[in-house]
Amino acid sequence: MLFTNLVQANLKTRVLGQQIEYYTRLESTNSEAWEIIDEGAQSGALVVTDNQFSGKGRANRKWSASPDKSLTFSLLLFPDLDPNLSGWFPIISGLSVQKALLNFDTDVRLKWPNDLILDGKKVGGILCESKVKGNKLKQVVIGIGLNVNETMDDFDGSLQSTATSLHMSTDKFYQRERVLAEILNALEPLFDGLPGNIETIQSHWEAACGHLNETVQFHHGNEIVNGIFKSLGEAGSALLEIDGQENRFYSGEIS
Repeated sequence: MLFTNLVQANLKTRVLGQQIEYYTRLESTNSEAWEIIDEGAQSGALVVTDNQFSGKGRANRKWSASPDKSLTFSLLLFPDLDPNLSGWFPIISGLSVQKALLNFDTDVRLKWPNDLILDGKKVGGILCESKVKGNKLKQVVIGIGLNVNETMDDFDGSLQSTATSLHMSTDKFYQRERVLAEILNALEPLFDGLPGNIETIQSHWEAACGHLNETVQFHHGNEIVNGIFKSLGEAGSALLEIDGQENRFYSGEIS
């Protein structure tokens, strides 16, 4: 069981996590976050569960999570920003996890746009969803899944060669409440920094990127291209050098 009072005891935030909606079992924290808007949820509200049994991944994939061992949570934000900033939310979310885990002597690498990599394997992922009204980005839900205390036996056989957990990497067990609080502590100043501190956010993300200036295989729609990942571009896009030419991609993923 995850104890919300321990989460809040470790928070240093003004807004994020001040309202926590905890569920022992939930289909999807992202779906629940959208539902509580109609119930008067405030910006910064946190939805967290010990057992997410039908989590969302990118491109309609499912995110598998081990009950009582992983972190699965979503944050609801009312940013009232330019819609072009929506692409920065996966960037700051990944960066917040990377910065938080440095407090536990663990250096996660970031993979554009929203994967968390440890020892060359996936340890977590991010799914950001947003709604625009008029010319403003009004609502954003940031969903984060992080493998924390899993052992190899907790992963489906199809994932054992590509997935890991903090415990598997370090042979330590972690207090999930503190890990969650540190992520929120790292995320709030990054969120508050939009749009003024984008250059700093970009430089910090690139410093934590695991494939900067490396040749990557990039999946864009039905097309697969090979190029050198050069940097982040405007709106959190990926800048790839392909055949000597710079190309900007706002969507897609790196295999």
